[in-house]
Amino acid sequence: MISQCPHCQHPFSAGHQKKIEQAYAALPMGKSLKFSCPTCQMSVEVTASPQQSAAAAGTKIKGNMPQPPSLNWLKTGTIADKEVLDDFSLVMVLMPNDHPARNTIATIYEGLGYKPIFPNSASDGIERMRFTEYAAVVLHSRYEGMLPDSSFHQHMCEMPMQKRRAIYYVLIGPEFHTLYNLEALHASANLVVNDNELPDLPIILKKSFREYDELFGPFLAALRTEGKK
Repeated sequence: MISQCPHCQHPFSAGHQKKIEQAYAALPMGKSLKFSCPTCQMSVEVTASPQQSAAAAGTKIKGNMPQPPSLNWLKTGTIADKEVLDDFSLVMVLMPNDHPARNTIATIYEGLGYKPIFPNSASDGIERMRFTEYAAVVLHSRYEGMLPDSSFHQHMCEMPMQKRRAIYYVLIGPEFHTLYNLEALHASANLVVNDNELPDLPIILKKSFREYDELFGPFLAALRTEGKK
């Protein structure tokens, strides 16, 4: 059971934890419990699972949620080739204007063969996506305050899959665990990166692109064969 905020990692108080556990135990299968972290006010969502049902019935379940991956390999600074997915061209970057890594991120993507585009606002970014195809999108979780309040993130989450699968969506922010796929999946993104790991973004992107290509490359190739994107 969750005992701390997945965003700020602050432990829940005993009283708050008890309320969460009681509400979670009463959840029907497949339903979600949503609440706000009392510390950072970020939205937290927990979905009922077979493990939860078994635990409620008195059955002991071994194992915990997968932990964020170790980043010790970043110290080597090397990774195999196959760095960029095919046909990548435009990348939309939505970062706060005063973020120190804003221009650096653009330079990194240029080095990987992208042309960075900076929309004037979230609404401008949404409008641009109506008429232009973007191979990648980078959104900082504080671009519109907090991620749950982001109209642009909501737009990405609600995008039809036929269009969404062609966009490599990267979320950056202080609450994320770099390369934590479970966290990326929960946020409807392809990759999450913590602000502290931005100096290593080139090698992080290379690793993530390679893993994505290994997992989805055959599927995307089959779609192209069938004349679908």
